[in-house]
Amino acid sequence: MRNALPLLFAVLTVTAAAQTDTTMVRYQGGFEFHDGIYFSFQSFRDNAPTVPKEKLTTDQGQPVTDLRNTNKVYYPDSTGKRAKIDFDHIWGFCYDGVVYVGAGDGFSRIGLMGSISHLVFDATYRNLDPYMFNGNTSYTTEVERFLDMATGALLPVTADGLYTVLKTDPVLKEEFDALPKKQRNKQETLFLYMRRYNDRHPLYFPR
Repeated sequence: MRNALPLLFAVLTVTAAAQTDTTMVRYQGGFEFHDGIYFSFQSFRDNAPTVPKEKLTTDQGQPVTDLRNTNKVYYPDSTGKRAKIDFDHIWGFCYDGVVYVGAGDGFSRIGLMGSISHLVFDATYRNLDPYMFNGNTSYTTEVERFLDMATGALLPVTADGLYTVLKTDPVLKEEFDALPKKQRNKQETLFLYMRRYNDRHPLYFPR
């Protein structure tokens, strides 16, 4: 029994070390995101692409080299059959360690990463007008959104959008509520409180 104790201790030590390797780490510049396709927001938050890059192939069966410029991408599905990625129905992807989110007319990289993240993308809108000769018009505009890393929601860059997240922090909520309404909607105020929230609520990912 006495000889078994050191062995038991060694096993527990190795187990604890293995568990440490899978713990959450605080996000900072240079964090390693794994390349591949995210079918869902949760697969991104787990830092575990639904389809890793090494399993992706082109329509000619060659390895995919750049997800940003390829629209015909295939992967082996759960039955082992070759299936095509439907880019209209995925959450996003990671290429060369950079995360791109499906939004607007395509995919946009996350410009500012934190518990409240920020991204900018182009979106095209169409106006249906039966009285116009062509029947409808369209226009493309640049859109900003906050990304709530707790829920995956894309929120407008407004006081109301930011408040959706700030209300989970009683201190910041009280301060924000005390500001005049006009000041709450200023860009500098919105980004100040975004940064303050991110400082108080660091973003974590699995290794």
